[in-house]
Amino acid sequence: MSRGLYVIIQTIMQKGEGKGLQLSGLDIKRIIIVFIVTLLVLYGGRAASYSLQVRRPLHEFFTQQTEVIDYSVQQGREGICVRVELDDVQDIQSQYAQLWAGIAEVTGRIPAVLDVTDRRNHGLEETFRSMRIHIEEALATGSFYAMAQAIDEEAKEAGLDRWSVGVDSDYVYVQLHKGESYLYEIIPRRAQAEQRPPVTVSGLQSTLSKRSP
Repeated sequence: MSRGLYVIIQTIMQKGEGKGLQLSGLDIKRIIIVFIVTLLVLYGGRAASYSLQVRRPLHEFFTQQTEVIDYSVQQGREGICVRVELDDVQDIQSQYAQLWAGIAEVTGRIPAVLDVTDRRNHGLEETFRSMRIHIEEALATGSFYAMAQAIDEEAKEAGLDRWSVGVDSDYVYVQLHKGESYLYEIIPRRAQAEQRPPVTVSGLQSTLSKRSP
């Protein structure tokens, strides 16, 4: 219930005290009470539905994913927004596709946002920054083979332990690994507005954690 609506109801209730506030034979005070109770019931039903359809299925799904360290989910205007912290995975492209399909299957909803977080360090960030120009050029011209060759050269020069770059119809996937640090970048091939619109997340929704069902 909004603060403005709450103030209006409180004002009406206070003015009606001791005056038997009525309109055309109706007890306005009683109507307001019924209205408030109805709102609470509707809100409770919505929260219960969200728990059954989203919260529990996602918790069960993510606790079965050994590569997932932690996760959080929020409800945005365009749908559910999921953030996943991943362990050191072999193939970020297949892992991302698996997570996307799993979320859609267990909730019956296409996620509006699926963000992946990693355990990068400054050195990996600098290396990726030097690779970014080749990625942007490939996105503009379609020269993905040349992009992959340039990224290979940059990775070798940086002394990375392993690295990978992949492309599908939606994204360019880059992963860099050195020591215990690793970086994942998933770059849309089209403008963000055309691919999946940015989602404004409501601060009223609770964040879930893999550590708490």
